[in-house]
Amino acid sequence: MADQVFKALEAGMSGPNGDKAKKIGGTFVFIIDGDSHAIDLTNLTYTKGKPSGKADVTLTMDTKTFTSLFDGSGNPQQLFMSGKIKFKGNMAKVMKLQNLSDLMK
Repeated sequence: MADQVFKALEAGMSGPNGDKAKKIGGTFVFIIDGDSHAIDLTNLTYTKGKPSGKADVTLTMDTKTFTSLFDGSGNPQQLFMSGKIKFKGNMAKVMKLQNLSDLMK
């Protein structure tokens, strides 16, 4: 399921939602069940694996948690407060991620 979400995000970044992606900006690494996925919202690229440069934010979670963020069943704040999402990096960038699912529309 995570791969499907990243494919949808990649399509959204390269399509009509590219401007929305650039407004979020930055490089985000999602570590999902030990697998890394990097989204660069400045250069509008997706890489399965670690990014070539430094990430602004690294988020670690399991597949179920990740999926819940994008299917609307999970509350990001509750998941973070309960320890299901761990992050390192720029808190301001993390807050902008609330708009990430808009890229898939």
